[in-house]
Amino acid sequence: MMNEYDGIVQECSEQGKALMRQLANQGAPEPLYLYVRPSTETGSGRLLLVRDGAPNPEGLELVTGEGLRINVPYSSYYQWVWNRARRAPVLAWGKTGTN
Repeated sequence: MMNEYDGIVQECSEQGKALMRQLANQGAPEPLYLYVRPSTETGSGRLLLVRDGAPNPEGLELVTGEGLRINVPYSSYYQWVWNRARRAPVLAWGKTGTN
């Protein structure tokens, strides 16, 4: 069973694969940088991979200065994001268990 964190990471890794494929097809692959939209008390945040040449996304924080490069296989994107986002504030911190 996939937990909430795994789902957030999976969504980001799929978004990154699509972006890198697009850049590679255009002949202009760039490193992708991991950003986070921090969670709130009641809502989970979001992870996003952004190409190097793009403007800094408003409202998002850079997770790591290490770029995801084209030499990383698509099959490794999930693990790359998971490892670097472990301490990113993406899970809602005020949620309680359901009854």
